[in-house]
Amino acid sequence: MYRTRASASRYPVSRRPRVVRASTGAVLVVLVLLLVLGPVLGLVGAAAAAGPLLQVPYASITAVVVLGVLLAAACVLAAYRTSVGRLGWTLVVVAVLLALLASLWPLLATGDAAVDSARDVWPWIVQLVRDVA
Repeated sequence: MYRTRASASRYPVSRRPRVVRASTGAVLVVLVLLLVLGPVLGLVGAAAAAGPLLQVPYASITAVVVLGVLLAAACVLAAYRTSVGRLGWTLVVVAVLLALLASLWPLLATGDAAVDSARDVWPWIVQLVRDVA
């Protein structure tokens, strides 16, 4: 049978799709943080153990990771609050991508610091050769 708009309004709207979207987004964001950010921070910590050879930018890493996690959480919350299905799923995808980018940022920042340190090594080697010769 077909329902008119007036008769359809008497039936309660299920909140299940909203909960499914939000819980799927939250689980995926947490999985990305555990499976990507955890090992990345382990690698960065191992690189930081090199001591003075590599200056790890802790402040930018912390700021980007915290901001990325907060934005991902906001996208998951917005996916729960919206009643438009496509917009909700799009926000879930954006949340997962933000979590992934925030998780990979420490690698990029540490790699940039390593390249910067490598640039400083060449003049040191040239000066060492001049002093020896």
